Amino acid sequence: MNPTKKMILSISSIAFGGVFFFPPWYETNGQYVKQLGRHFFFIRPDAVPVECYLAGCVTAPASYFHVVLDWRSWVETLLTIAAVTTILFLLFRARTDGTFPSIANAKTRLLFSVLVALALPVSMSPVVLLGTYGLDAPLIFFSGEHNWFWGSIFFPIVVSVYTAAVYLVATVTVWIAAHAHRGPGPFI
Repeated sequence: MNPTKKMILSISSIAFGGVFFFPPWYETNGQYVKQLGRHFFFIRPDAVPVECYLAGCVTAPASYFHVVLDWRSWVETLLTIAAVTTILFLLFRARTDGTFPSIANAKTRLLFSVLVALALPVSMSPVVLLGTYGLDAPLIFFSGEHNWFWGSIFFPIVVSVYTAAVYLVATVTVWIAAHAHRGPGPFI
């Protein structure tokens, strides 16, 4: 396994393990849903009281709600990490001549940037990866919900911005590595 694949495997294993052992939880009473964030898998978080929930702005006690594991969000995030990791492994597999692709190549760097962008979070509460949101974008578009336009336009814009940012960071990294490899210049 080449060093690039080892790095991909290390980073994705940490991300996958973190998401696996700290899934998203929420509290509900059937109609109302409140995100509780990520908590350790084997320890269910406690429900919290909700201000101004009941008629007349009365606080609903924590006992009014039950805590639920957000299975769909959890599985979608895990699948996104696994899919991005698999595609990155395919991108950096050995060529027929025995060489390995590098992000020094602009086309490989662009594909790498798109894939890394899909693994970055677009929302923090709960954590939603851009690739996971991308799975929901067509559903939002065709569902006729009130936010279909925003949901369908938002995804390509955010993908473009995230990809450009990752591409810029990768390009600077390649440039620094190329200059460090050459040794000190005449001004240093």
